[in-house]
Amino acid sequence: MSLLRRTLLVLGLLALGAPPALAVTPGHGRAGPCRPGDPSSPACQVWTAKVKSINDGDTIGVDIDGDGSSRVFQIRFTGIQAMEETRYSQDVRKLRGQCHAVAAAVFVHRLVRLGHHRVRLTSQNPRSDSQGRLFRYLAVRIGGRWQDVGQAEMKRGLTLWMNEPDDPLFNETYDRLGQEAAQRHIGMFDTTTCGAGPSQDIPLKTWVMSDPPGIDSPSGEWVKLRNLDATRSIDLGRWWIRDSGLRRFTFPAGTRLGPGRTLTLHVGSGATSGSDFYWGLGETIFENSTTGNDGDGAYVFDPQGDLRTWSIYPCLVACTDPNQAALRVVAHARGTEYAQVTNTSGQPVGLYGYELFFGGGNYAFPEGTVLPAGRTLTVYVGGSPASDSGLAQYAGIRGAYLPDSGGAVELRTFEETVLSCSSWGSGHC
Repeated sequence: MSLLRRTLLVLGLLALGAPPALAVTPGHGRAGPCRPGDPSSPACQVWTAKVKSINDGDTIGVDIDGDGSSRVFQIRFTGIQAMEETRYSQDVRKLRGQCHAVAAAVFVHRLVRLGHHRVRLTSQNPRSDSQGRLFRYLAVRIGGRWQDVGQAEMKRGLTLWMNEPDDPLFNETYDRLGQEAAQRHIGMFDTTTCGAGPSQDIPLKTWVMSDPPGIDSPSGEWVKLRNLDATRSIDLGRWWIRDSGLRRFTFPAGTRLGPGRTLTLHVGSGATSGSDFYWGLGETIFENSTTGNDGDGAYVFDPQGDLRTWSIYPCLVACTDPNQAALRVVAHARGTEYAQVTNTSGQPVGLYGYELFFGGGNYAFPEGTVLPAGRTLTVYVGGSPASDSGLAQYAGIRGAYLPDSGGAVELRTFEETVLSCSSWGSGHC
């Protein structure tokens, strides 16, 4: 996961509860339910405020009630990411920005206007970012009911979900709404919003290695992009990949991806060669999926700004795979550690684009791995990948990795749809 994101999130002081009789400051909200009207809602710190400006689809300026000043604080919506504006204005007719940016900003303008410019700000763990903006969930009162703005934007596909591990109240909700919007191909997930093409009819697939075996490092994280067309190449010059934050990598002019071919964008540093590109970052950026409220995504945009393909994990919506009934995994934890994958179907199955989750990291099957019908592939936890041959592969993890006391190994997609699972001891599938 991103060390920078965690560093930014921990800047600022933890807000302390203030007695109702005392004047509150922006860092001292009153206690209240995170979701008004929900008896099961956890407790949050709550502020009310008057909106003074709207920057874009995820940032506004407010005057917070009860702080004894008219200072305008910038509020960064927790858990979502809008595309960036290039011209800011309180007149929506003058707004300019990246494709999708204006649509999100106009929608926020509309909700704030309907809420008479009054907002409710909440947080379980108040923070500020490096620019001094306050991370808060934002709600407007419309028709006598508070409505969460982030949920409204995610439902319409206007923003990307951005995992917030330190204030996870709506993580799963936002993630699910975003995946539902992706299934419906609306908002940012309409691949022709910014205009048709280039190569609009060439299908693409992307997936992310967020949790390599061993210790996470930039050199272990990567994004893959595959051209699924069997006969046509695609020009990727000026296409770009981003995570849910603001980091992006733009492919240089002349980058081409042949039919059926895959390129790999490594998060760390290295020299571009063939199909291997390097982001050059000194930190990991893709959040691991560990608790059900974690995860992340990779997003591929064409030069016009259309989101052309994406991978959001863990999968929460329509989590199926055509090979779920075709493969079986069996783990062996004692002595020589390995997992065996058997093709129980009557036809060959390609394993490239799938992974084995060993409980503490993921093993990606190499390109070209095809398992014939009725055959078994053994993946050894140790050894060297250079020794791969036939129906034996090696993950290259040093030392004992699978606990004898119990655990599980999953065969799954990179969006974490499980095809088969094998557990032992105290572990369970």
